[in-house]
Amino acid sequence: MTRSKQDLLAENERLAKELLAPRADETDRARSFPRQNIRELGRSGLLGLLVPIEYGGAGAGIPEMAQVLERMGEACASTAMVTLMHYCGAAVVAARGSAALKQSLLPGVARGEHLTTLAFSEAGSGGHFYMPVSEVKRNGGGLYLTAHKTFVTSAGEADSYVISTRRAGASGPTELDLYLVQRETKGFEVGRPFEGLGLAANASAPMKLENVRVRDDQRLGSEGSGFQTMMEVVLPHFQVGVAAVSLGIATAAFQAASAHVVSRKYEHVGGAALAAIPRVQFLVAEMALELRSARAYLSETVRRVGAADPEAMLDVLGIKARAAEAALAIASRAMTLGGGAAYGRRGGLERMFRDAQAASVMAPSTDVLKEFLGKVCLGVPLF
Repeated sequence: MTRSKQDLLAENERLAKELLAPRADETDRARSFPRQNIRELGRSGLLGLLVPIEYGGAGAGIPEMAQVLERMGEACASTAMVTLMHYCGAAVVAARGSAALKQSLLPGVARGEHLTTLAFSEAGSGGHFYMPVSEVKRNGGGLYLTAHKTFVTSAGEADSYVISTRRAGASGPTELDLYLVQRETKGFEVGRPFEGLGLAANASAPMKLENVRVRDDQRLGSEGSGFQTMMEVVLPHFQVGVAAVSLGIATAAFQAASAHVVSRKYEHVGGAALAAIPRVQFLVAEMALELRSARAYLSETVRRVGAADPEAMLDVLGIKARAAEAALAIASRAMTLGGGAAYGRRGGLERMFRDAQAASVMAPSTDVLKEFLGKVCLGVPLF
């Protein structure tokens, strides 16, 4: 039976509190993929949040996705990132997959039996994920894909991968196709996971496809429509989702630092708490302002996207950069307030500080997004 959106939001709160948060430090230190978390999210119906109702999902959209991911990010950012990339992959299949592909894949996603993800980034194009150098070629009537991807979330753990490539015979860098490739496909190889500074448990790794045979019915959308799908489907989900995860991390860091300065007392000054020091109060106020302003911007972005506002793309470009910078600022101040306890990896602040670094370098990076945003504001073509 399909669960309602409100039921899923309540279930997400329960799982974040009872399952994700208690395991977050252990999962991070072990750098172990959060399989148990993902299994429970699947059983709850949360992995099917964005799947249309006719395929057994909740039929939710970007607003509910943002709420779910912010709370997950607060509890365990690695689990939240795995879930976000799954949502992006599922959204592409739901929006651009053939009727047969949707029927074969989406019911399993809705039941929590199928995990998907994106495989876009490449060393050859760095933070410009929308310009892959991978190629698909026609040979003897067949299509053969060669792609060397990097920083693939859930690499080797996901059941399927949405892979970007230049279309066969492409004459320009934005003539792209997206293909859904199953994990067991011959010629598919996953490299050694990266030992990243943060998000240590999201199984991020390089991935190779060498002359892999793909079919036309694995293509998501019409031939050459991949770039349009990236802009219209992937970018809003990914940008809003990463922003939500960043705000979740920032919220957790703010709450942990605030609790520390209230409870930490110095006997040599009569048991006064750190919270009584004006400089501490100033830092906490700065953190609160960063968090509240970034959350307000996220809410406005979600509203504009939902209303199909002509200026929504401005906010889609800006929200990931704004939330990433807020998370960095808040986590850094939280480490200062946490002092030796934070440095000694007590209370989770050090993990949050490391996790907060990821969004600013994750393609499209903050620098690339600001370049895009500046171009849009000045009326300069993006490409």
